[in-house]
Amino acid sequence: MIKIAAMVGAPDLRQNTLAIYSGDMASACRKLAALGYDGIEVMTRNPKSLNLAELKQVLRQTGLELAGFCTGHVYGEDGLGLVGPEPNVCRQAMQRLKDFADVVGDHFPPGTWINIGRVRGLGLPNDMPGTISRAEQAFQELADYGKPKGVRWVLEPVNSLQATYIHTTQDGLEMVRRVHRANFGLMLDVFHMNIEDTNIYASIRETQPWCWAVHLSDNNRKWPGNAHLDLPGILKTLDDIGYDGYASLEILPWPDPDSAARLSIEFLRRCIRMCSTAQ
Repeated sequence: MIKIAAMVGAPDLRQNTLAIYSGDMASACRKLAALGYDGIEVMTRNPKSLNLAELKQVLRQTGLELAGFCTGHVYGEDGLGLVGPEPNVCRQAMQRLKDFADVVGDHFPPGTWINIGRVRGLGLPNDMPGTISRAEQAFQELADYGKPKGVRWVLEPVNSLQATYIHTTQDGLEMVRRVHRANFGLMLDVFHMNIEDTNIYASIRETQPWCWAVHLSDNNRKWPGNAHLDLPGILKTLDDIGYDGYASLEILPWPDPDSAARLSIEFLRRCIRMCSTAQ
């Protein structure tokens, strides 16, 4: 059965993020657990800045799992990307992502994933073949580094308004095949899929068995069920392919964090029950 997580913004973020709660991670965990969430996804610039002892303690106390880490602000705030025209920036991005792998390996269970979204970088100017080749090499290096630590990397296709390459689910699948590592898979984000993919349901079916993580929102990046994206159909398709990982909410905290948390899980639990009764 699909599990539900919510993005939580870590205290090291300086900018607003797509998370229901940000800052006080312990309070966020307690609120989410009380509503019946299964886990959290943590958005942080630097995982080594986190109070990991406190985080693990509150996860134990609440029964929540850490689904994984999101790295969007590594690029969004610090400007670090794996592939680009400035070698020093690329080296810093590689080291930062290895820091994520170290934290997962030292503190969290094998299989915990780390997302690669915008941190892929802008690529090489006017050189898409070179960009793809460099990305493949960088992803292989990360996969090999993370393997003995039990890390899974999930590549997130990002729409063309926010990234310069790997936009569609099919782009992501092609890169997963090129990287060809057992711990390198795919994250699907329905917001980006709604912009880039020809058929969301067909794309989901194509990703079996490489879909290891999912980001959920409605088409306006607010709580699922408030706008017109067919979340029931999307969740049914995920269920059809046997997906039993985390569907993590990456949404604006609208109209307020507590309402967004409550409305999201109420809607998603209804959808998941519909999937169960349809079988």
